[in-house]
Amino acid sequence: MKPQLLLGLTTACSLLLSSQTLMAHGAADADAGGLRELVAQSAAVAYGKVVDIQYRNSEPTREEPKGVPHTFVTYEIGKVFRGYLPEKVVLRIPGGADGSGGAYTETTAPTFARGETDVLFIPGGEPADCQLVNCVEGRFRVLDDRIYSGFGVPLIAAEKALEFGGKPRFEVNTMEMPRPAFDMVIKQPDAARWIEANKIDSKGLEELRKKYETEAPSLYHINMNVEGYTKADDYTGEAPAEVINKYREPLITDEFFALIEHFNAELGQPQSRVVLANPKLPFTVKPPVAVAIKELAITEPKPSAEELKYRGQTDGSLDRTTATSSLTVK
Repeated sequence: MKPQLLLGLTTACSLLLSSQTLMAHGAADADAGGLRELVAQSAAVAYGKVVDIQYRNSEPTREEPKGVPHTFVTYEIGKVFRGYLPEKVVLRIPGGADGSGGAYTETTAPTFARGETDVLFIPGGEPADCQLVNCVEGRFRVLDDRIYSGFGVPLIAAEKALEFGGKPRFEVNTMEMPRPAFDMVIKQPDAARWIEANKIDSKGLEELRKKYETEAPSLYHINMNVEGYTKADDYTGEAPAEVINKYREPLITDEFFALIEHFNAELGQPQSRVVLANPKLPFTVKPPVAVAIKELAITEPKPSAEELKYRGQTDGSLDRTTATSSLTVK
């Protein structure tokens, strides 16, 4: 889990909160384990729209004395393909705002903003560390009536293995965050340096507070760019290379929905039900567990007489070569 500092006082005072950028996800595609397997691991599969987002920290532990930020995302369900779900569901996902202008991000977890529409694969039982099957792999984005992975990579086939390819939609990877309290912002190290460098007194701070609380947006969106994905200028003067692979268009929603319904009918009813997350209840995160490395006894096969004879001949030739190949350095 990776902490990110998102807001400083300089950005707060200039009121540029809606244009922050954060580097986060790697460009890895979802594991091609197959749509059927995703359906089989799900107690519920549904299509829905993000209508609310809340952030809460887990209970403090020795490893995380302040707790770990998590996202509680509420979906309004439009269609259920498998299992049972109410009209609105709340899911708990690792990562999110910490309340002071910073955030934690998980490279395997999605981020959310209101208005996004998705197909969700939800495991049964109590909420685990991430309440989606294989976390980001259990979320498919619906964009312009086409299907994309949780990170915005086009899904081009799903009858057997999940196949991804084509131009990604990385711009849709956003995190919606609430405006942090002014008192939390000015406690950040960069804010303290800014205050000292500009010799802001108590009266000046109060003026900044009023401006911040009246003019800064209550919500802002952070673009979760993909690490290493940059648009570099080309100074070679050479013609651009031709595209090697020409991918099909992403699956349309009706095709994807039909495949999910087909696999659900084939697999039968799920054996468990989804337990929805509750942001009002305290929750804990399991600390990392050290696993002892066991020594493995490796038994080598006994060499044959022919192999032993061959080894002896080879060793002898090497010895003779070494003896006659000495070099004198002058």
